[in-house]
Amino acid sequence: WLKHPQAEPFAVFLPPPAAPSARSMARLIAAVAATAASMVSATDGDTWMYTLSGACDAQGDLNGMPFVKQSSTLSGAPYYKALRAEKYLYHEPDCQDGAPRWVLDAKMPDVNKTRDLDGDGNCDYIGRVDSRDTSHPPTSGAWTMLCEDGHYKQQFVVLLEGSTTTTTTLEKGATSTTTTSRNGTQSTTTKATASLTLNGACTYKRTLNGLIFDVVSTAADGSPIYKARGVEEYIYHDADCDGAGSVTTA
Repeated sequence: WLKHPQAEPFAVFLPPPAAPSARSMARLIAAVAATAASMVSATDGDTWMYTLSGACDAQGDLNGMPFVKQSSTLSGAPYYKALRAEKYLYHEPDCQDGAPRWVLDAKMPDVNKTRDLDGDGNCDYIGRVDSRDTSHPPTSGAWTMLCEDGHYKQQFVVLLEGSTTTTTTLEKGATSTTTTSRNGTQSTTTKATASLTLNGACTYKRTLNGLIFDVVSTAADGSPIYKARGVEEYIYHDADCDGAGSVTTA
């Protein structure tokens, strides 16, 4: 409302804006899509984490280990650090022999160097695979890995992209679940296995009624083993009691 000092109030009405044409809407949608795509490219262009499998026994601690992106080296290649360990995954343009490769190393790469990024003057690594692709390591393939007795051997290594969830069986059958989030941080939840109370036994086994069974251990297949309080009675899963391939619960 507008009010003139010598006049009654009056209203000013403006015509509604014209509806955009189909061509204008198409251009607007295309612009928004292009902006969104550029934002995704800027933030998610590199895989943020790989989980490794396929290492030999001598490097068995690498299996299941998440490698989280830290930054980029001078060549623009991303490099990754293992969670809970000083192990690194990065692209080496030229250690000393002129061959570009992705490597697993116990030394952090120098992001300001153009060659021999770990500065040891040698081509000695935990593992390596020749590649000129600096955008990402091969997600699967044959790696040369330092294995038993200090010998290098070929290992088929898989690098799984994305997040991981690891569940570990603890004492008395409790489970600990560790989830690695998108920024590389971890959260752990622990779940205890409840005790069991038995009822419904027949007259011959009526002494079992009312017994409380607690988890005391875990079988090789990961299933819990229960023991009654105060007496030697057990509940457990037997995958094959007679070797005939049958599955039973005792």
